[in-house]
This record gives sequence, structure tokens and C-alpha cells, in this order.
Amino acid sequence: MGSGLYGHRNIEDERLKEWIKTWKAENYIHFFSNYYGVGMNAEFKDSLAKQVELVIQESSSITVSKDRYLFDEVMKYMTPEMFYCYFRYDSSTAYCGNYYEVLIEFADELTKKKLIKGYDYVQTGGIILEKNGEVIGHIGQMSDLFWHTFYDQYIVEDYGAIEHARNNGKDITLQIWNDKVFKNTEQFYKFIEQILFECNVNLGFGFKMSRFENESKLKGHTSNTKLCLSNIELEETPLRYFNFANYTKIPRHKYLAYYQVIEFFFTRAVRKARFPQPNELLIVKYIATNSITELEVVTWLDDIKSRGKHYSKPSEKYPALFPLEATEIVESVAKRIYLIRCSLVHSKEAPNDVNFIPNLNDEIIDKEISLIKYVAEKVLYKWSNAPE
Repeated sequence: MGSGLYGHRNIEDERLKEWIKTWKAENYIHFFSNYYGVGMNAEFKDSLAKQVELVIQESSSITVSKDRYLFDEVMKYMTPEMFYCYFRYDSSTAYCGNYYEVLIEFADELTKKKLIKGYDYVQTGGIILEKNGEVIGHIGQMSDLFWHTFYDQYIVEDYGAIEHARNNGKDITLQIWNDKVFKNTEQFYKFIEQILFECNVNLGFGFKMSRFENESKLKGHTSNTKLCLSNIELEETPLRYFNFANYTKIPRHKYLAYYQVIEFFFTRAVRKARFPQPNELLIVKYIATNSITELEVVTWLDDIKSRGKHYSKPSEKYPALFPLEATEIVESVAKRIYLIRCSLVHSKEAPNDVNFIPNLNDEIIDKEISLIKYVAEKVLYKWSNAPE
């Protein structure tokens, strides 16, 4: 039994064989086509199908000695694309048979100092995970399997040159090799959250779920540009709320920071509008309609065609994603912003998908940030130092 770099050696041979038997060649062909963005003829598709069949055959026929591991032997027949296609449980989790490995990160510097020897990742320690007297996993150095599964997130090949887009030596993972402790995908994510919770309250170690950022694979450029500062003096407090969004990578925190720019002017708006019975949605609508025009919203949506489709299409799953309507578009913008804010702030027990849950809906919130940022910017300019 191993952990860290060799954590994948806890993959059970029979589970590995059964899992590989479930591989479908059409999935590999489809992935290959999408990944490289190329069409392929029947002959090439057939060669890809044969690659999959070879791995299935070899995994069933190989016999390994006690000091060898089936996965290490079968891996010799696998292509990098097979790891990308079959081993990715989600965008930051590797999976194989009874084995799962999740990308996590230190939540604070003190935790990092408890596990990392020296100042430059000289040596990484680890946490053995035990349940009911049995070792079921490990937190620490990533495995060789994880490295192969997400190789393209770490390495970028540029005209033959190999560039490191991310330092794998500084990443840590949470490995689970006993999948009997959960029954399905929903329970798997819940179990990971509970492990992070118990690390925090029982050991004082802070970890958080992590994810790969595609932007890190972009080739950087040396930008030289000029900023012509305006003569507009913005109010300090809402300005700080706006800028705070850049202090975090967490989508829900970014969203709420921009919302607080709007919220800062609530009292001022109520006095100006003289509402007899104001409510938050009414105030948000009033501020929005007095900060931005319908033409500005339409023009902003038209800048990127996909943006318009995203915001105007009704969502069957998430009630908070109120579609932007062609008529009274500014009011519908305000309602969408308000409903999303409520789904982020309120944590009262509710039906599924009413509230956005941390780590489960980050990709959805990420798509909403550009709209509220745009509105918050307009509100900040319009309402800063405005006479009441």
C-alpha cells in the first residue's frame, strides 16, 4: 500500500480490470475529435478503437507478481488522451476503479507550514485518513496517476518547446481508495467536504477544494499601455467594495462584493424615491433604472453574442436565473441580480437548486459576474457624490 506519489497503487486489480472493460471506444473517438478539433475518417476512427481494445485485452490477460502492480503494467499501453478521456471524474478529480483523487489547496499559510518542510517545497508531509480502523486515503503529494490525468494542465507544448503552466510540486491532493464509504457522486462530494471539515476542527488544518484555471495555460504577453485617469471623484466606501472583488477568486464572493456597491446606495435611493413601503427588489430596480439605459444594456449584450443567449434563455433548473426580457430589460436585469443575490446569501433549507451552494454552483455564478460588475460600475459612477 502506498500514498502520495504512489497512492494509485491502492487500486484493486479486479476493480481495475472491471472498470477498463466499461470503456467504450466511441467515447474515446468523440473525445479525441473534440479535444483536437479535427475531423477524422473511418480508418483513423478504427485505429483509435483498436487502441482501446488493446488496453482492454491487456488488462484482462496480464498476470503480475507480488512486487509489481497491474496499473503500472497496463499504463504502458495507454495514450495520454485515454487518461484525459476516461480518468477525469470531473475537472479536478482523477478516478480509476476504487480510487479517487481530488485537487485541494491550503486554506492558510499556517497549514502549509505544518506540512511543507523548508521554504521552497523541499519535502511534503501528509495526513493519513482512517475510518473504522482502516486506512482509506491520504492528503499530501499528488500521485503519478493524477499527474498523467491532468498532464495538459501542467505542461504546454509550444512549437516543440515544453513550458510549465503550473508547478505540480506545489499542488496537493486528497486520495480516497475505499469507495465503500460513499454510494454515489452526491455522497462522494459530501464525504470530501466532511473530511475537510474534520481536518479543520480536529487537527487545526485548513484545506479547500481547488480547481484548474484554463487561463494559466494562456501564453503571457508583455503589455505596455496607457491609462488616462478621469476627473470623476468616486466615493471611497463603494469603491472599496468594487475593488474587493479582485481580492478573491471565489465567484460567490466576487458577486456579493459587486452587489454591495449597489446596496451601499440603498438609503440614499429610498430618500430620493420617497417609497411609502420600500422592499429590496424595488430599491434595486430604482437604482438600476436611474443608472443605466435600455440601449446601454442591449449594446452590452450584443458585444458578445453568446452573452446575450446566456442571459435571455430561461433556466429550467435554477429559478434565480431570471431571463432578461426584451421589454423592460433594465428591470429584468435588476430582478436577476436580486434573485441571484438572495440565492447566495440565504442558506435556509430549501428545495434543490433554489439556493446556490458553495463549491457546487461556482461555474454558474462565474458566468453571472460580468453582468453585475457592469451594473455596479454604472451605479458607482452615477450615484457617487450625487446630490439627494
